[in-house]
Formats: sequence, C-alpha cells, structure tokens
Amino acid sequence: MSNLKSDLDEYLLLQSDQKKPSFNVKLPQLKVPFFSSSDPEANSFLKDTDSCFPKLSRLQRIVGFVACLGMGALCMTLSTFYIPVLILKARKFALLYTLGSLFFILSFCFLSGFGSFLKQMFSKPRLLTSLSYSSCLILTLYCALVAKSTAFTVLFAVAQIIALLFMVLGTVPGGATGLKFFGQLFKSTVSASSSVLPV
Repeated sequence: MSNLKSDLDEYLLLQSDQKKPSFNVKLPQLKVPFFSSSDPEANSFLKDTDSCFPKLSRLQRIVGFVACLGMGALCMTLSTFYIPVLILKARKFALLYTLGSLFFILSFCFLSGFGSFLKQMFSKPRLLTSLSYSSCLILTLYCALVAKSTAFTVLFAVAQIIALLFMVLGTVPGGATGLKFFGQLFKSTVSASSSVLPV
C-alpha cells in the first residue's frame, strides 16, 4: 500500500511538471551602434583608455562633450552681441570669445580623450599653429582680466582669431588647397560678372 501511494505521488508530481506552462520568452536585445563596444575599431575616438581620466565612460564623455560644446556656443553667441559696440566693450568681447574657444577645445578633449587630444594638437606638424593659438589665448585672457588693457586685448584677440583660422586650415584635410581653390573660383566668378555688368 505504501508503494502504491509513493508511486501515485511520483506520477502526480511528473504530471504536474509536464502541465506547467513554460514562460521562456526571449526579448530582443536593443543594440545602439553608437554605444556598443562589439567592434573595437568602431568609435575609436571614444576609447576608454584615456591616460588622464581612465574611469570616464563613453556616455560621460559624450555628456561632457555636449555640455562644453553648448557652453562654447553660448559664449561665442554672447560675444557677437558686443560687436556693434566693439570699441567700448572690447575686453568683454575678447573675454567671452576666448572662453568660448576654451570650451570648444575642452569639448573635443572630452570626445577623444585629454591625453590623445593634446598629443595630436601638439604633434610635430601642428606644433607651431597650436603654440601660437595657445599663447594668443592665454595672452588675451591675461590682458582682459589682469592687465585690463583694451588695446592689447584687441590685439591678442585678433591674433587669436587668425591663429585659429590657420589651426583649422591645418586640421581639416585639404584645408589650404581647398581654400586656394575656392579663392580662385570666387575670383574668376567676380571677374566674369564684372565683365558682363555695365559699370
């Protein structure tokens, strides 16, 4: 009798296990290609191997990049409001413009890593333009905040804009060649239109 009871319990246990519905639902995994790290070569500018701040994640770097880019754009926009009164408010214009430039540089440091960006910025082909731009940036801040000299502030702000232009032309592939091409195209267009127009 006891064997019959144990056999019946075992049979009922097996039947109850077979009747249980299985809820094994496989959810699809969302893969966002910008944040995924499956491909080591993809997003190489967001590598987590920065020597200065190695614990920053990719998301933190992107947030830092966007925040600094926004602050740089805000400072640059505010500096344009001082252009109509540039003679009276030259120091404020130069200070806002310089702060905007610093925020832009800091944003790209977040994006590519501080160490790698500084190595790239002060590499041998870009050393002269980077040094001139950095020195103009520091001297503009010094003349605007410490020396409080309007003339020198304007002088170094103009030098900073020229150095930034040369730095961008050196950074963009085909920068000087492209500028020369568009300059010749503009010159030929102006000369052609002046020959057509009665002056």
